Amino acid sequence: MMKGVRSQPQAIIDLKARRPVLPHFPSYGICILESRHAETFLMEPSRYDFFEVMLVLEGAGWIVHGNTRHPIKRHDLMVISKGDIYRIEDQAEAALAILCLCIRPPEEGGDFWSKVVPSNFSVLRNSGLAREIATHLRAILFEQSVPRDHTEAVVIAHTLMLLSKLKRRVGSVFENGLRPQEVEAVARVQNYVQHLSGNFHEPETNEAVAARLGMSAKSLTTYFRQLTGKSRPQYLQALRIEHASRLLAQSAESVASISFACGFEDLSTFFRAFRAERNMSPNQWRQLKKGTI
Repeated sequence: MMKGVRSQPQAIIDLKARRPVLPHFPSYGICILESRHAETFLMEPSRYDFFEVMLVLEGAGWIVHGNTRHPIKRHDLMVISKGDIYRIEDQAEAALAILCLCIRPPEEGGDFWSKVVPSNFSVLRNSGLAREIATHLRAILFEQSVPRDHTEAVVIAHTLMLLSKLKRRVGSVFENGLRPQEVEAVARVQNYVQHLSGNFHEPETNEAVAARLGMSAKSLTTYFRQLTGKSRPQYLQALRIEHASRLLAQSAESVASISFACGFEDLSTFFRAFRAERNMSPNQWRQLKKGTI
């Protein structure tokens, strides 16, 4: 039963960790760790009887799961199911600092918790999701670092919100028919989608992108559509036209210059694409936004 009594600090912080830091669980089964690795940090392949959600705060390295060595860096999220065997390696001169939420649900709430705890290992590279998860982790760290009333209730609430958000993101991947071993491929495509927001003008074929991401063009097309709801050419065109629309409205650059800056190889292609997205020509759009028609 959750009561309005002051709890003892429960967060575990190690600023010079040479080995994995292990949790000390309170009765409600949630413990947060902050582990800042020393240069001599070493982790053997390990298996734990609790679930973990990790956020990389600093540094770079790898998490080795099964036969795959996943690169990790600042703002990456790692979701580890109970019983998974893994180890973490630090990159030389880039020691990792990791915030880790450890969850061992109480037996009396087993059926409820089973709906939200991680069921598959994954590495997520999504800055928006990482910011959301970081907000919950900071709140849990604060609650378990400072004795306060109702800490148990607040920590459980934040943990459930955090797990629900992760479940929706990771769960949707598996509901779309992907196998666990495909999660890393999806993460690479997701990272590429984020990269496009500032690099949509780069001319690259599907085949070249797929080769760079280590997959077939067919897989790239499938994963890209599942993540964005569009094909890669459709998504690129929408980004380019959105940027062109801003430039037409806010700058005095020529239509030809804007077309080139947005990645179009010729004006006729730009005009066709713009009309398809905006139902008017670039010149008409500019006049409309500047209030001259």
